[in-house]
Amino acid sequence: MSNLCHFLASGSLEREAHRRIDNDWLRQQLTSSPQFIFTWTGSNLFSQTLEKRPLLIEVPEPDKVSDPIFVGIHGERVALFAADLTNSGAEEEALRILGLNAGIARFVPLRKFDGFLSAEERALLFYAKAMTHWQQEQRFCGRCGSRTLPEQAGHVSACTNPECGKKHFPRTDPATIMLVHRGDECLLGRQAAWPKGIYSTLAGFVEAGERVEEAVFREVKEESGIEVKEIRYFDSQPWPFPQSLMLGFYAEAETKTVTVGPELDDVRWFGLPEAREVLGRLAARFPHLDTIARRLIRHWVEETTAGRKV
Repeated sequence: MSNLCHFLASGSLEREAHRRIDNDWLRQQLTSSPQFIFTWTGSNLFSQTLEKRPLLIEVPEPDKVSDPIFVGIHGERVALFAADLTNSGAEEEALRILGLNAGIARFVPLRKFDGFLSAEERALLFYAKAMTHWQQEQRFCGRCGSRTLPEQAGHVSACTNPECGKKHFPRTDPATIMLVHRGDECLLGRQAAWPKGIYSTLAGFVEAGERVEEAVFREVKEESGIEVKEIRYFDSQPWPFPQSLMLGFYAEAETKTVTVGPELDDVRWFGLPEAREVLGRLAARFPHLDTIARRLIRHWVEETTAGRKV
């Protein structure tokens, strides 16, 4: 099929969830040259020219696209869909299906992308990646093992076994990420697999039956031996690697002595000058992802430098 490439618009997206059950409207959109965000093996599609911008593909024959997921309305009221090409085979074949080649575009993991993304572009790519990953993972019913089929424009996965009939919905795993501080020092750790000199905030998943504040206290103690108080919410960030929602917090340390937990290579206290250096290294590692870890550290550095309490 002959496709037309567009660069991902920076305008806001309207999800219009009520449209997911309007099959007549969806069919109409899918016959009106809709635009697609395509993924392949968890990677997003980027141009190889013009600053490596993320690409939308206008598909004149959308009936050839398997299991399209309605993402929402963007720009000039254009319907936007996501679709995964992993089952097409190698990357070269996925590009060929779109009428592209490696000199024009490539599928790049978001963590390895080295260009610039606006906040709106980042949110759309995260959304498309999360939904296509979930769709790939939910091809069989977790209750009876039967095949599933997408419903509600790809936002529901329905078991085909009439004796089961289970409806599966996209899930997001809550995880806490926290900057522990004490005076003009903050607590940062690193995993052994990270590049030399890279440290970041502590983090961990919320366990069953646990409040997020309890998860903050538990994870900090498990990873560093530090006990905390004054746990305060900061912000959140979707993190589709593969399907997490990062819940950011600040916490004040009650103890000082660090005991490194088994999951980390090192944990230690950082003063303001060192924290600024860490920020620079994190920015260089993922220049296009203003991660919540960076924002937690940056906000603490700015407020501490100004003599204000975070």
